[in-house]
Amino acid sequence: MTTEALQSTAQDVEQIRRLTHDYAWAIDNFLLDDLVALFTEDAIFDMRGFGAPAESAGREAVRAAFSAMIDSLGGCVHLTMNHLVDVDGDTATGRVYCHAFVLNPDGSRAENLALYEDAYARTVDGWKFSSRVIKPLLAGAPASDT
Repeated sequence: MTTEALQSTAQDVEQIRRLTHDYAWAIDNFLLDDLVALFTEDAIFDMRGFGAPAESAGREAVRAAFSAMIDSLGGCVHLTMNHLVDVDGDTATGRVYCHAFVLNPDGSRAENLALYEDAYARTVDGWKFSSRVIKPLLAGAPASDT
């Protein structure tokens, strides 16, 4: 791979990682329009692993899913880490862990560990999510304190 190709790939990877950070910022601050703008028109968003009844297909369905999610939250903070990205021209795939802290409207708190399995597409407006599947990690009984 040439030096120019390596630099281009490194720039793509950094832009995709920024996309994930923009996603976390938008959802944590309830910025619905900013959040939806991170997805392609034909994007798939799938949270069935966390109880969503179906995947959301298309930007308007993604908007509806996020709108309902935001309405059900008192607040949240998403921490993303260990982002692995593989670029192939104008598409890419990635995996990233998420540790989310949630404040429910009743004041109770929850924590979720998740794996995002992503597909990305380069658009005229930069990299966007073409698919984001969220899978729970370490689901089951709470850890013992002993």
